[in-house]
Formats: sequence, C-alpha cells, structure tokens
Amino acid sequence: MKAIIACCLLLVVTSQAADWAKVKPVYRSRHTLRHAVRSKIIGGDFATPGQFPYQVGLFLDGSGFCGGSLIKDDVILTAAHCAQGTRTFEAHLGAQNIYDETEANRLIVTSTTGVVHENYQASSINNDIAIVKLPAPVAGNGVGVVRLPAGIQVGETFNGVSARVSGWGRTSDSVSGISPELKFVDVTVIDNSVCRASYGNIITDTKICVDTLGGTAGTCNGDSGGPLVVQEVDGIYTEIGIVSFGSSAGCESGYPAAFTRVSEYLPWLETNAGVTIRP
Repeated sequence: MKAIIACCLLLVVTSQAADWAKVKPVYRSRHTLRHAVRSKIIGGDFATPGQFPYQVGLFLDGSGFCGGSLIKDDVILTAAHCAQGTRTFEAHLGAQNIYDETEANRLIVTSTTGVVHENYQASSINNDIAIVKLPAPVAGNGVGVVRLPAGIQVGETFNGVSARVSGWGRTSDSVSGISPELKFVDVTVIDNSVCRASYGNIITDTKICVDTLGGTAGTCNGDSGGPLVVQEVDGIYTEIGIVSFGSSAGCESGYPAAFTRVSEYLPWLETNAGVTIRP
C-alpha cells in the first residue's frame, strides 16, 4: 500500500502521512507576493476573476493554509485536517491573487468557530470534513454559494465523470509554497477499486478519487479543503468532493488524488451547517 499525504507536518500512522494544511506561504509578507512570478499548477489553468465565486482561501492561525468553499452565506466547508486544532481562520472570499488584499471583490472575514466531524480519524483520514462558521453572512460581487449534492445523489459514484478542482496549492513537488494565483484543473473520477489498488482499505465509500494523468493534473499541498465540483445538466456546479490526500511519493507521482465524498455527509451538514439538502 502506498503511503499517503493529507493534502493540506508529518503524521506517523500505519503508513507515513503528511499534513498538507501546514504548508507555508512562499514569503512571510503577503504584500511582496503581489509581484511574485507566476508558477504553473500541476496541469490546469489560471482562473479568471469571479470564475469560482464559492472558492475560499483559509489562513490557519497565521501560518498554515487550506482551501474551502462557501456552502451557505455564513458557512465554509473544508477538511477536518485543516480545522483540527486551528484557533483562528482568516477567510478570503472573492480572491484571485490570494496575497493581494486590494482586489476589488475581496472579502476578508475572521472566524474562531471551526466544527470538525466528531468521528474524524487522522490515522485513516476518515471523515475528513469540517465547517467554519462565519460571524455574519457574507455577500458581494464575485462571492457566491456552491451547490451541494441532492439526496437522490447519495450512492452515486460519479465514475468516469469529468470534475473540476480549484485552489492555491503548490504547483509542483519542487516549490516550497502555495501559488499566489487561483488555479483549476479538470480531472476524471475513477472507481474506488482502482484507487484502493494504490492506497489499500483506507479507501472507503466515504472517499472519492480522481485520475492524475500520470502526475500531470491534480492537487497538492495547500489545496486541502478545497472543492471538487461537477457541472450538472442544468449548468450549475455541484460540489462532490473535498480535497483530502494524495501519495507521499509526491504530487507529481501519478497516483490518484483522494477527496472526502460530500454526498455521504449530507445529514451531518444539515445538522451542523444548517443547510437545506435538495430531495
């Protein structure tokens, strides 16, 4: 079984895993990064302003970084390994260059309320889901809520479906910090049995995996907690996964990337986030 990396520090379990949430920015001063040279993501493209209104950047206690998604005007969805032990979440909404706080549509909100799934297990990265509650509802140009799966989609595998993941995570195994610019990449959902061949029984029904095309497309450190979405027949994007982990061999190793399967947690989200799930 391949060792695994939680997409957001080092955890020692049955196999070695690293907590990707603690990846630090390239520079300690955010303002100097406005002039940073753009680097390329592991596949994919630069997002255009407003393309992902639900995308959130989360600075964790001023040092770590994760992604997230706005699922209600006062609730952010992210990964448990991002929120566990975190005291302060600085949420950036409507952001393009995560370090340019002068952007016209940028909203910056600080929260101290993170709710981690009560059955989260770091050793197996099970139930890797959490929410961040904002002190007040947010709204504005370039800021919007992503749709959650409907009740009828519980049990749907999404195998073979093209999905899109976005974030500011590391752009290659050789760089040390997150990308200043928001990026996205299109990937294909694979059967859990294929993913299990790489990671073993850690791949349960509560996880969903994608093909990384030999390591040329996918997520990396700093993308943790971010959204994996599919565009449905009505043209609206639905979040089906939360960036969770990948192979300790590296982001470009070619092994699948794993996500928390959102449709398995709809009752939990109804109770804890106060969202209404479609039938």
